[in-house]
Amino acid sequence: MALFAFASPAHAEWWEARTDHFIVYSESSSADAKKFAEKMEQLDMSLRSLQNVKFSPVTSESQRLTVFRFGDVDDISRLVPGAAGFYIPNLSGSNAFTPAKSDSRSTGALLGSTGDSEKKKLDPEKVLFHEYTHHFMFQHFEAAYPRWYSEGFAETVATIVMKPDGSFHIGDPPNYRSDLLFQSMLNVSVERMLTSQNKPTGEDFYSWYSVGWLLNHYLTFGPNRQGQLKQYLRAIKSGVKPADAARQTFGDLGKLDKEINKYKGSGKLGGIDVRIANFAPPVAQMRQLAPDEEATMKVRIRTKAGVNKKLAPNAARDARVVAERYPNSYAAQLALADAELDLAEFQPADLPRAEAAADRALAAKPDSVDAMILKGRALLERGKTDKAQLAAARTWFTKAYNRDPEHPAPLYYNYLTYYEAGGNIPESAIVGLEKAYDEALYDDQLKLVLTRQLLSEKKGPTARSILMPMAINPEFGDSYKKYAEVSDLIAAQKVDEAYKLLATTMAEDDRKRRSGDDD
Repeated sequence: MALFAFASPAHAEWWEARTDHFIVYSESSSADAKKFAEKMEQLDMSLRSLQNVKFSPVTSESQRLTVFRFGDVDDISRLVPGAAGFYIPNLSGSNAFTPAKSDSRSTGALLGSTGDSEKKKLDPEKVLFHEYTHHFMFQHFEAAYPRWYSEGFAETVATIVMKPDGSFHIGDPPNYRSDLLFQSMLNVSVERMLTSQNKPTGEDFYSWYSVGWLLNHYLTFGPNRQGQLKQYLRAIKSGVKPADAARQTFGDLGKLDKEINKYKGSGKLGGIDVRIANFAPPVAQMRQLAPDEEATMKVRIRTKAGVNKKLAPNAARDARVVAERYPNSYAAQLALADAELDLAEFQPADLPRAEAAADRALAAKPDSVDAMILKGRALLERGKTDKAQLAAARTWFTKAYNRDPEHPAPLYYNYLTYYEAGGNIPESAIVGLEKAYDEALYDDQLKLVLTRQLLSEKKGPTARSILMPMAINPEFGDSYKKYAEVSDLIAAQKVDEAYKLLATTMAEDDRKRRSGDDD
């Protein structure tokens, strides 16, 4: 059986649309892809206006968000069951996935609404706006956001209405969550949402999006508690536990719960209008994909969406089929190298295939940073059992860095070559790791590696601030409890114990992932 299939015509056009901060691959017409990419760029402008983030041109291709736009909602949910769109942060370039076509079925039942009204159907565009808000916040702000706020703020942006003159309206209710907001309220109180440290239930999950939206709206637009949201977030960033920060900032949480329940029925949930100064309409640069590039799209989408031990063999098999059809194609060989490297994490014997495909991609395009990184990563994996390969891996990461000094991946993997080698790690490699973190605040694995390094240097407070976003997020499951324990050990000035616990947790998580125990 095919890995997955798009609900599309026998041959659909694929277009690449580039703007200042996006690369969109769209299975649609040129005009449709262009309009979509320009709308995404305007969303970025709107968020910059809201968050007072200055425009800055990208200095590395890795800084652009790649959006794969294809099929319908059913096709998206084949990648992630129940999803109408999703976002995957990645050192080598983050990716988002969204439908190119409207589907005939309502996604309301999946997303918290059960009626037949068109207003209760979730527009996939709103999902993408929600997911891009996550990317924007993680990319630009070094902060520890509790999950309710992260999702509640993203839902606030999801319903943004942008106008041709650059102005926009923000704050409209997410009608697709109306049943949760205005009827059941999920039986999740504000106190539970703000203070629970247990593994989240499905009800908790939905509360982040609905009750979280309402609380964020009230604290942002309501007249009675102005300034408290910033105070609460600052307290968490400083190391105060979220439950304590909530009680210190908001006082009686039962009273707050009553206030937002009254607020939701007040008819004052309309938000505000904002005008962007000196607005210039964005313009996307268009290019139709060549046949070999089109042939790789299904494999690229599957690989970039993430594979586990069960899915990796299928992705690699499909990539081989495309690469055999286009043996001299850079796009096909790069996609194959990526898929083979994913498989090699579960089946190390596949590493020679990954390295060979990277070599063919480099032969087709010698200046490819992506191919250099994949070649280096294959050698790094080999170096975990054959230390002699680590120096060779390092040369490829150096080449990639020289070609693109703002790309975080070469710096991160270069550091790992020294870590895997054992012994002292050069100061230059540690500085590179810190720079990679600055360029990729959204990457959780990088956070863990840098935290571990800082703990080895006895830099407890700095390590704790970097770990904090993961130490307050129960969605990380059992590992979250370990991260929280590491944070507590640092606060108690037991840095050596914190280092041992984090290193052990990271090693165990890696073992589970490679063995498929966490699928």
